[in-house]
Amino acid sequence: MGSLTGQAVLRPFTLRRRLALLVLAVVLPLVTLNLALVYVGYRNDREVASQQALNVARALALALEGELHGRTLALEVLANSPALAAGDLDTFRTQAEALVARQAPGANILLLAESGQQLMNTAAAPGIPLPVRAYRINFERVLATGQSSISDLFFGLVVRRPVVAIDVPVPRREGERPLVLGLNPPLDAFDALIRRQKTSADWIIAVFDRAGVRVARAPDPDRFIGKPVIPELLQRWMSGANEGVLNAVSPDGAHVLSAFARLPEPYGWGISVAVPEAALTRSALVTAVTLLVLELAVLTLGLLLAREIARGVLRPITDLLTLAASPDELAPRAQDLGLPEAKQLARALLAEARQRRAATASLVDSERRLRLVVGELNHRAKNALATVQSLAMQTARGSAGGDPDRFVRAFTGRLQSLARAHDLLTAVAWEGAALDTVVRTGLAPWLDEAEDGLRSRFVLDVPACNPMPQVPPGQVQALVMALHELAVNAVKHGSLSVPDGHVDVTCRADPAGLTAAVEWREVAGPHVPGTPAQRGFGTKLLERALVRDLGPGSRVTLRFEPDGLQAKISFAPRPAAQMEAPM
Repeated sequence: MGSLTGQAVLRPFTLRRRLALLVLAVVLPLVTLNLALVYVGYRNDREVASQQALNVARALALALEGELHGRTLALEVLANSPALAAGDLDTFRTQAEALVARQAPGANILLLAESGQQLMNTAAAPGIPLPVRAYRINFERVLATGQSSISDLFFGLVVRRPVVAIDVPVPRREGERPLVLGLNPPLDAFDALIRRQKTSADWIIAVFDRAGVRVARAPDPDRFIGKPVIPELLQRWMSGANEGVLNAVSPDGAHVLSAFARLPEPYGWGISVAVPEAALTRSALVTAVTLLVLELAVLTLGLLLAREIARGVLRPITDLLTLAASPDELAPRAQDLGLPEAKQLARALLAEARQRRAATASLVDSERRLRLVVGELNHRAKNALATVQSLAMQTARGSAGGDPDRFVRAFTGRLQSLARAHDLLTAVAWEGAALDTVVRTGLAPWLDEAEDGLRSRFVLDVPACNPMPQVPPGQVQALVMALHELAVNAVKHGSLSVPDGHVDVTCRADPAGLTAAVEWREVAGPHVPGTPAQRGFGTKLLERALVRDLGPGSRVTLRFEPDGLQAKISFAPRPAAQMEAPM
């Protein structure tokens, strides 16, 4: 069961699935790349937003420093009033109220004794008892340093609201008790400073004191004034850092990038600018979603195109399968496949099919020829055995039968001629041999003498104008045996028995190759008295067996001329198919 499941899982993908995977392989990396670019853009936007927020914080810090410095200078000028130096508080109050009305509407100016007792407060009517300032840190810093200073946020007892104080020392003559002149500017003046920056509506800007308590904030100032800044910022602020950018969470629970900058002393306040990360991620998400929608559309289109392409490719493949199954019938359709590569493959399949059919036909023909050769060999083996038997019997009955040595020589010579005939037929695969080749094979022992440096006793004439006909196997054997007997007879009794004698052998054939002849003429031999009265084995072989083996229309003529034997063997070369019948 597990093996079957494994085979099902490992089943090869179809072309349609492969094309779909190809589309996915192309589109998905692009999707990944685009998302990576969106993320990189988001990170860059964070860096840009962080830098922008820090730059805004620095600019606000400079603006706030200018604002506080201007108010401090105005207050220091007022502290040098002659009326104050002369102790004329009524006149000084008038001057102070004029300064408030002219430069700091909504503010109040107060004069403090060394003990913190308020001697004058423009926020209270003249003659009303005034309290001692409860918040003494900034007041005592001015007394200790003799320099102006800005307080942290504290609760004003007279105005009954959170206030900050700009305190400056009052110049005094030697021996006089020190005095401090203070200004409580309205907190909404800092809100106006923030609004003048015209930042993005979702940015959060706050002004806070040395203790990290908000003095002003936009938006929602009433909700957050008097409360500490967020813990992450407060920790960095209290560590003494002058500026920085950090990840934090706003009081509303939103993740923000918060930048801050510290004002130098004697001010010591800070400015924070927070950029909501949602504003950054919103743009990235919109871009990512837009790209995903577009890429999904491209992917869908690509899959549809892949499906159509798969159909266009599968149709020729299906036709190719049918074509491979029966190429002969569907060969004309190879030009209608609609795909150039499929056409090339179809032509290759057809060519391979033709080669396969040709090879099959060649194999069938080879098998047929093998059967023919085996049958012929079997037939020839039987004939050879019969021929050997006949040769043995005829040789034994002849003149050599009474002499074992002569019998062996005669019988061996005839067997060798039979062997030469078989060697020739084996060399030509039993397909037949040219007439002149057959003649040379029959006379080979005597023709070889010329190759050994001896004078040839045979003159072989083969006309060059006419090609020699092909002699089938049965006639080859008969002609080789007959020529052997003629040559042996010439050696014993004819022209080859004397030194000057020789034999002229001529091969003739008509141009059509329908008839052929071998002419034998002995020259310069001993005198021949005439036709011998007794017929020997050779004569019987030529006149009887040879005519039978050469087939219908053959003729053997022997003429015993006084100058030597003359023989003519005429026959019609038979087709090889006729040689299959037993002889």
